[in-house]
Amino acid sequence: ARISFVFGLAITLLFLAAIFDEYSPKKLSILFYILFWIPMLVVHELGHAFAAKLLGWRVREIVIGFGRTLWQWNIGETRIKIKQAPVEGYVLPAPVEPKQIRLKSMLIYAAGPGAEILVLVLMLLWFGWDTVFNDSDQTSLIALKTLAMVIIVGAGFNLLPFRTEGAVSDGLGILSSPFMSDEAIETRLLTFELREVQQLLENNDADRALRLLEPLLERFPGNLILLLTYGSALSASHQDDRARDFVRKNLANAGLRDDKRREWLHLQAHVELGADEPDYMTLDLALQKALATTPDAPDLIATKGASLVQRGKYEYGGNLLAQAWRSNDGSASDALMLAYLAIAAKRSGNIAATKHFGTAFNQVNRSKALHNRVSRVFGRHPDS
Repeated sequence: ARISFVFGLAITLLFLAAIFDEYSPKKLSILFYILFWIPMLVVHELGHAFAAKLLGWRVREIVIGFGRTLWQWNIGETRIKIKQAPVEGYVLPAPVEPKQIRLKSMLIYAAGPGAEILVLVLMLLWFGWDTVFNDSDQTSLIALKTLAMVIIVGAGFNLLPFRTEGAVSDGLGILSSPFMSDEAIETRLLTFELREVQQLLENNDADRALRLLEPLLERFPGNLILLLTYGSALSASHQDDRARDFVRKNLANAGLRDDKRREWLHLQAHVELGADEPDYMTLDLALQKALATTPDAPDLIATKGASLVQRGKYEYGGNLLAQAWRSNDGSASDALMLAYLAIAAKRSGNIAATKHFGTAFNQVNRSKALHNRVSRVFGRHPDS
């Protein structure tokens, strides 16, 4: 947070220096560009959300920015979040039926940049091309031209087909929607139910989560995300033997693809990590096999680090967790890594690191089960 603040302050001072060094009205376009970016970001995300609603989908979440959440509230079933750095955003829509889901997905992806382009079209119709794309020293016309450039850059960039951490650009979403797999469609249909299950697991109510999952498994018996979530719920409810048998049964599937096998191996490691009497040989073997396919995967490295900390190898485990933290692509849980980094620091007697990781853990953690695991070591709130 301190680095972000200092970096942001430095950039702001550089912008101000650029504006006031041999000042001319045209240099105000730098300031206007920054000021217009956030409103157009909001227009972009609302374009996605309104398109989803018009097409009969539900909207789970609208997020503006990244980093720590500053404000959040609900409008109906939709959670709105405003985060620390409002330079990007996303919307999480969910279909309610499979009918024309691929076409509707394309339209929803297109609606974000489409909403921005619509604003530009309205500007051109109202003011005219020559007025918008002028070469004037008049402040209002400079602002109008800058707004047009913000729209062109923002919409154009989002329409480029590329993949980011855990997501795709609107352009790639439009191109890939027609080829969405049946399993991906099932997962999108399960969006709200899986969110409810996740909240129950975070609240340490695994029994209710299992009751909610069982009828879903009858509807979608082969869905990987649903099966993995069910295995996690069995583990969270401390039905360790059932969880182990469930994972072994799915790993025994001869037709299992390598990427799916890797997910089951990771779950097998997590089952042992949270078991009342962990089988660390099974845990190590599962991680060894999974890491053979993706040796630099942050989520696997984090799980290995946590298991080492749990066994008293605090320095080695802490180093692996720090490595996973630095390279995390969104696959590893921040709360899990910070929990075991706090435990490692506490057991090693590093007071400053204990407070640092403990405070950070309390800021990001939503899991009561993980909180209880940390509290057993600290005997109180870990940032005390």
